Amino acid sequence: MRDGSRGTTELTVCQTPLRSRLKRDLVARHERLDACFSRFDLTTRPGLSGFLAAHRTAFAAIRPASGGLTGGPLLGRMIAAIDADLGVLGHAPGAGPAPLRLTRSMAQDYVLLGSRLGSQLLRRRWAAARDPRLRSAGTYLSLPPMARDWRAFCDRAGALPGEGTEADKVVCEAGQLFDLFLAAGQVDAQSFAAPTAAPSERTV
Repeated sequence: MRDGSRGTTELTVCQTPLRSRLKRDLVARHERLDACFSRFDLTTRPGLSGFLAAHRTAFAAIRPASGGLTGGPLLGRMIAAIDADLGVLGHAPGAGPAPLRLTRSMAQDYVLLGSRLGSQLLRRRWAAARDPRLRSAGTYLSLPPMARDWRAFCDRAGALPGEGTEADKVVCEAGQLFDLFLAAGQVDAQSFAAPTAAPSERTV
């Protein structure tokens, strides 16, 4: 399997698809990330501010790979939406980590498109807020879910082999992205603890 403009190698009989490999190898990281972000109570100003700030920190650190279904334009839209919401909430984002430079677009598509779908589930929790200011800070959570792009990614990842050097690189970079979001979410996460947390609010 080769990524982006480098060409592709099709899946052969009896091979594990890349889609299955990503799910299998990254399940532990995925579960840790779910648990971390479930701590944020999106119906309170501190909780929503912390959730948004953590995502902004991670997004701003990503230096995307070329090609694929996601990249600089999507990151720019998400950061701009979060900045608008943080402005409504009166919360200034903090300094971010060192940049994470990606070379495999399949890795960023897997994580970023999964995050878009997961945000739609989180939007339901945010919509229960009664604070008018919180209800005015929904620009990021109201961005399109990009479900069609997610399905296109799944189709492609399901047709590519999950073994070999190229697949290893995709899984490695996807894991680095999960770690980036986890590190951002852990910063002061205890300060924004939710009274009851759903076990999973992401779809990746």
